[in-house]
Amino acid sequence: MVAIRSPFWHAFDSKNQAVSSGSDEFVVDRDFSVATILMVVGIWLTCFGPSNYPEVDMIGGIFHIWFGAFIGKQTMKTRAVFTKDSFELRTVTNKHLGLQADKGLAPKERKNYVLGTDNKWKYSSFVNWDFFPSVDLPILVYFKETQTPKEMQIKGSLGARQMDRRDNGQMHFFPAYANAKQLREQFESHRCQKIGPVHGEEFKKK
Repeated sequence: MVAIRSPFWHAFDSKNQAVSSGSDEFVVDRDFSVATILMVVGIWLTCFGPSNYPEVDMIGGIFHIWFGAFIGKQTMKTRAVFTKDSFELRTVTNKHLGLQADKGLAPKERKNYVLGTDNKWKYSSFVNWDFFPSVDLPILVYFKETQTPKEMQIKGSLGARQMDRRDNGQMHFFPAYANAKQLREQFESHRCQKIGPVHGEEFKKK
């Protein structure tokens, strides 16, 4: 019997199978959980309208579906890579995302959209890293580094400014489109500096 596979199979395969330029590199598996949750919530809001204001439910549903699709695209095209001395975000070189396994990786097409710097950071520059709300239910990945020159550092506003009272580096956040457990393992194995326990494990007995 011949097995029939959809050409879009690789779009939902968490294994990257990317071509690596060296044995010292580790490419973290992608994770579609955030994108999936956003789209499911969007469909639920749009179809079932839980509130007494259908227009609000519709707008909220459309926004969640759009944002989920955006995160899904980022999940397909971006890879978290750990090299011998740095952590970086790279772009999949496939011409058509999701139709084939990763053929190769290249530096991201655009610089960091906030700072205009390369998306590559030395492990020695790390001040902290974590997952929000927790490593078991990751939505955002956070890290702080001192590689960005102080005159270029942006402290954010409102809540972000309150979170950065130490003034000891540049904060970064990105959606958890990479496997959080593998990210943690790599951060720890490369001895990236960490302040306090990982979110979600504050009260676990050692």
